[in-house]
This record gives sequence, structure tokens and C-alpha cells, in this order.
Amino acid sequence: MTETDDGPTVLVALSNPRTESALVALAGALARHEGGRVLAVHVVTVPDQTSLEKAAESRARLDGSSDELLSAAVADAAAFGVPIETKTVLSHRGIEEVFDAARTNDADAVVMGYGGTRFAGGRVEGSLDEIARDLPCDFLVFDGAQPNPTDVLVPTAGGPSSDLSAEAAAALRDVRGATVSLLHVVDPGGEEAGREFLAAWAAGHGLGDVDLRVEAGDVEETIERVAEGYDLAIVGATERGLLSRIVRRSLAYGAIERLDTPVLLAERPSARSLRERLVGGR
Repeated sequence: MTETDDGPTVLVALSNPRTESALVALAGALARHEGGRVLAVHVVTVPDQTSLEKAAESRARLDGSSDELLSAAVADAAAFGVPIETKTVLSHRGIEEVFDAARTNDADAVVMGYGGTRFAGGRVEGSLDEIARDLPCDFLVFDGAQPNPTDVLVPTAGGPSSDLSAEAAAALRDVRGATVSLLHVVDPGGEEAGREFLAAWAAGHGLGDVDLRVEAGDVEETIERVAEGYDLAIVGATERGLLSRIVRRSLAYGAIERLDTPVLLAERPSARSLRERLVGGR
């Protein structure tokens, strides 16, 4: 498979054939938008009571299922015209292995799925708090299986993770033809200032031509209500680490869980974009 050093690496962590197409579609759109490549990693989580050496003895069976999953990823990535490399990893550690793969392969972004508190097919480690405080790169965690969202909502109040949300939305718009709307929630009476903020924020993120919505009310309730009209909501992490908030089932996570709309959660460890990191060094 062809590799390139000319653009960022988007690592997509795969574990479930049901969500493979959607995750690769997101990774492919990001890679295409930024002129990068996709690295598809299949993390095979081995039970603690089974040694990795013992698991490796069943490699033929594992390789068969892994090859099928990764072959599908290669085929799906081809639709975006981006280079793709694939790897299979046996691990006891689940999410920790994804972090290690991101660091080892110098990834600029990770795309992965979640289901409740189980990431990448693995268990939740006790050291998750410590891990989440030191993200190696941008993280995009998808709850859904739709590979081609057409109506995308991006709630924003500013901040680095909202910047990542904007980049993901721009990639889906420019590469997949999705229609994007921005939402800014304000206190009653703050609508005028909210419109000024959102217009400036949209223009500064290359989204000046999208639909702008300013709503007054409770942030979580408003996002729940407005998101019902869309087939994807891209939500940026706020004060706490994204992975920690999901595991702890914080209020923000509870609101996201109640949404019928698929959610893409975005967390950025710094204010630098993929392109800025590529040009300015890591």
C-alpha cells in the first residue's frame, strides 16, 4: 500500500464490521480534505486471562477476521482517493493500545467508535483518567453507523475542540457534500451578541456560507431539541477530557446519550489545527 509523508495521518481504530464503513468514511473525508493518509488499525482485545502468546497461536483465525475487516476498510478508503495502510494489533489494553498506536505512528487525528463505556472493543482501564489528560493528538469518537451524513449540526461556544468540530464539518461538506448548520446557545436576551459571535466564528473557520442558528435556553436541552432535525451532531469536548466524561456519564454525556441523532465527539489537546501542526512541527 502506498504511503505519503506529504500530509497528516488520520488513524482509524476498527473493531466492529458494523461501524467500519462509517469510521473509514469519516477518516477518509478528513484525510482527503487535508491531503493526508489513513492508517486503519484493528485492535483485537485479548482477555486478561489469555496470554498474548496463546492468542497468537490462533493467529490464522484472527488473521482471517482481521483481513476481512481491513480489506473492507481499504475498499471504502479507495472512494476518497487517499493512501491507506493497515495494521492488526493484539492487546490486553483496548483504548490504551489506540493511544500507543497514535503516538507510535505519529498520528495527527484518531477516529474511533464508542458504545457506552467500551472503546475499540476493549474494557475501560482504571488508568483512563491519566490517559485522557494527555491526548497524543486530535480525537473524534463516533456513535453511529451512518457512513454518509447529509445534514450536520455543529453546536459551538468557541474553544480548541470546537475548532476541531469545524474542521470535521468542513471536510464532510467539501468532500461528502453535507449541509452544515452551526448552533450557538445563549441566555435569554443575548441573541444579538450571540449572532455577532457566531457569524465571526463561522467566517474564521471557513464556514461563513453555512446556516447559522442562535437559540436562547439551557445548553443541553437546546442541543437535544435542535439536533433532532439532523442526521449528525458534531460536539466539541468542554472542560473535562472527552474520554473521562464519557466513562463518568457526566451531564453532558447524558444529554448526548439521549439524542436520537448520531454524535461525533471531538477533542483537541491544543489549539493547533492538523495543517498548523503539520507545517509548524509537533
